[in-house]
Amino acid sequence: MDNPDIQDIPFGEGEMSLLLLHDEVPPSGKTISHKADDATLAALATRFSVEAVEGVSFDVLVTPLSAGCLQMTGQVSGRVQQICGVTLALMWTEINERFTVEFQPQEMAEASEVPEDDFDTDVPEALVGGQADIGEAVTQIFAMEVPAYPRQADAAFEGYGQSDEEIEAENEAASPFAALAALKPADE
Repeated sequence: MDNPDIQDIPFGEGEMSLLLLHDEVPPSGKTISHKADDATLAALATRFSVEAVEGVSFDVLVTPLSAGCLQMTGQVSGRVQQICGVTLALMWTEINERFTVEFQPQEMAEASEVPEDDFDTDVPEALVGGQADIGEAVTQIFAMEVPAYPRQADAAFEGYGQSDEEIEAENEAASPFAALAALKPADE
């Protein structure tokens, strides 16, 4: 590990897991910068089910809040390689996301309820044993930005823009019963 900002932070079990004890965060906050190594990038590609992940890094400021909570603000960036859903060509998607995450003691986080139809409220992350897994939280934020249906900007579906008559003619010609219709006697 060559980053002096995270030398004193233990790793957890996730691909980019970095554990930070609540008690180790000074009142002024703690700044952490991290760049994922090649092994981590390969593991993230597997986790996200993409062809490749490159250049994932993050810069965060973790500050204490009242009631034993922490707040993390920062930015994550990187890029993912996926197969375009239209052209089937490989494509890269750049990800650069700013975020704010709140960590609460596990009991408080588990008691947090958000109505099913509330898509704007973020559920807090849990401090497990007084530790915030800042790396896993950043990984989840990055994962949310990976396109579920990747599509190159200039990709278009073939046949789009055809008239209804043209589409119907294609469908009739491709029908498995079209050959049988040709065998039908003309006098019926």
